[in-house]
Amino acid sequence: MSVVALSIGRGVLVSAGERGGRGAGETNGRPPILIDSVLFDGYAADDADEAVRIINASAAAATLIGWRLGDGGSPGALLPSLTLAPGAALWMARDAGAFRFQFGRAPDLTLSPWPGYSNAGDEVVLRDATGAPADVLVYLAGDATQAGWLGPTLAPYRVSGLFAAEGQVLYRRRDPTGAPVADTDSAADWAQSTGDPIAGRKVRYPGWETDRFQAPVVITATAMLTVAVAPDNAYEVVVGAIGRARSSIQLSSLTLEHAGVGEALAAAARRGVAVTALLEGAPPGGLTDQERYVCGLIERAGGACWFMISDENRRVHNRYRFLHAKYLVIDDRISAISSENFSPDSLPDDDKADGTLGRRGVVLLTDARAVAAHLTALFTADLDPAHPDLVRWSAADPVYGPPPDGFTPITESGGTGYAVRFPQPAVFYGSLVFEIIQAPENSLRAMDGLLGLLGRVGEGDTLLVEQLEERPHWGATTSNPAADPNPRLEAYLDAARRGADVTLLLDAFFDDADSATSNAAACAYANDTARRESLRLRCQVGNPAGLGLHNKMVLAQIDGRGVIHVGSLNGTEMSNKGNRELAVQVRSDAAYAYLAELFAGDLSHTIHLPVILGQFQGAATHPLISEIVYDTPGQDEAEFVEIVNPTGAAIDLTGYALGDAVLMTDFEDMRLLPFGIVLPPNGVLVVTLSAVAFRAEFGVEPNLEILDSDPAVPDLIDLPAWGDPEAVFQLGNLGDEVLLMNQTGVVDVVTYGDGAHPAAVACPLLAPPAHTLERYPYWRDSRVCPSDFRAWPFPSPGRLP
Repeated sequence: MSVVALSIGRGVLVSAGERGGRGAGETNGRPPILIDSVLFDGYAADDADEAVRIINASAAAATLIGWRLGDGGSPGALLPSLTLAPGAALWMARDAGAFRFQFGRAPDLTLSPWPGYSNAGDEVVLRDATGAPADVLVYLAGDATQAGWLGPTLAPYRVSGLFAAEGQVLYRRRDPTGAPVADTDSAADWAQSTGDPIAGRKVRYPGWETDRFQAPVVITATAMLTVAVAPDNAYEVVVGAIGRARSSIQLSSLTLEHAGVGEALAAAARRGVAVTALLEGAPPGGLTDQERYVCGLIERAGGACWFMISDENRRVHNRYRFLHAKYLVIDDRISAISSENFSPDSLPDDDKADGTLGRRGVVLLTDARAVAAHLTALFTADLDPAHPDLVRWSAADPVYGPPPDGFTPITESGGTGYAVRFPQPAVFYGSLVFEIIQAPENSLRAMDGLLGLLGRVGEGDTLLVEQLEERPHWGATTSNPAADPNPRLEAYLDAARRGADVTLLLDAFFDDADSATSNAAACAYANDTARRESLRLRCQVGNPAGLGLHNKMVLAQIDGRGVIHVGSLNGTEMSNKGNRELAVQVRSDAAYAYLAELFAGDLSHTIHLPVILGQFQGAATHPLISEIVYDTPGQDEAEFVEIVNPTGAAIDLTGYALGDAVLMTDFEDMRLLPFGIVLPPNGVLVVTLSAVAFRAEFGVEPNLEILDSDPAVPDLIDLPAWGDPEAVFQLGNLGDEVLLMNQTGVVDVVTYGDGAHPAAVACPLLAPPAHTLERYPYWRDSRVCPSDFRAWPFPSPGRLP
């Protein structure tokens, strides 16, 4: 007989979790041994990574002799004789190698013959020595009449485009202590159950350490707290902290595109600091050449740049949908937790005496050593080399390596469109309480974390929310708040129902107001609810710093005492359930007052736009060609040109023409825009060859077309005095020129491939997976296409980068 007593830190046996359900003692004369987790539809070939975890939910050791794991049709495989300590658990696997590859650790034992569980549905049955069911799970199309099971079967939690059944680990719900909830032999015991939108509707995938990080960590410390504001002063604070590093720097982020931050990290590495960055391998929009360049700086200086990736060819699946947390740990004592990626748009490094331009966000720094210790533990778990989803930057890697030869990095950032309100960070010192929250493990708990904080807001209290994304509902985009509530938004409304004064400011810059799950839709729902119920709540969208409201900040004043919540957590279901995210709540009246002042100013400038953007070097004061798709994957008639107004004033486009005829005598085409088109500040205009083909290809509406395919879409007007009157403006797949003109001459010109113009430098032809030339940033114009444009995989007609 073996005695099994291992540590939950490796996901096996626990000494905690001694309460809950049948864990209180014997049930029907059997030890309360429960099926805790099941992977039935694995990532490995032929589901070789199938596995089942059992747990001793009692306060006494349990000896298992003659027990079996099977299904409803067979007694299954015999378990070895063993004793489980109180609260202990163990993983049983079909194939040790396949399990280790997906989970990043070895199973506790393998069973042969393995019972085998159908992806379409089955029964997982744990039988005691008498052959009676000790515990049962029935999922999907399994037999719901199986002895030991009550009610409907359990289904994996699935949302199209977010959470798939493949690789999903079914697992038991936990109570606040981390123990399994009371066992009712039904789907309600399981985290994937849909009855509770907070405690249920969860997912888990191989490699997560949900037991280890099942609850937020609360730390009380006498410490320093620095509050930095982006774009006002955050760059200086972050780079200053990096510059003071003496032994180690650990950085985790969705992206790392700031050349200045990269240089600071490289400088630290050159002076002997152990610099390690862990980044998302496939951020939205793809890995940029700018990030490859920055990682190259770090690697050549002696640091390390790692990516968390997926590789279908090797059956490697990244543990999280996105590695989205943004934090730094310096010298094992300084922690920085940020709402911002380390990008030039978020952390502009220009001279801010005449203003700047960037994304609104907040970075918190503290010297509380216990905070640094927790973040180091999290970083070490995510960068554990036992997991196959990690790859290091390499000069020989075509994807996770250097940018192409001739790449010119972006080294300028900022502007003058936003008058800096906080030239210096705020520094506070005293006894502070930190609560560290992370997704996907513990961001949705009613008793603590953000929802716990919101649940304490009541009569006479104040709640201020400044957020990049807050969805009106979760679940499918076609759902609604009643069927699939967003627990965060509902908690804001509930606080108002209890008598709190609640204000929400959501981003307008990145928002697609036409989407059913946009910030605009969330505000419409919240404001309508407030009007119907006479609540003291208002919601609006805005862009206070010029390049988007990227903050993820909640401020609460409860009974006169302030709490701040800052980090990477958005109000989306994926952010809270599938991403790696990090946020911290700090009890501090002074920090609350400082950030409440920031919020009040942002609220009063919600219509702010970069009205003097043209004063920034490289920024245009005229309309620009902002995107070109000349070779679509489908019909060539779907090609398009996008025009942007990068200024702070509306521009009347009457008299403007668009085409590819460089000279009046060219055998190409030039066409007038229809009379009376006015492009608002930061507005875009999409011109396509065929509206019908464009709509079929991209699923959105164009503004203008060249061919008369749809009478509802205005046509460009042929300009017979310029170019060939018989020609049609159609972009060449091997090269062309795109000119925007008015009565004064050429306003903007972009060339690519074998296209040529004396006033422009051409871009090379796009190489798959790139499908579009996108001006980035959209307001910069040097007439050098490789500097102004990026080759991008994802066409985005009508939307700015």
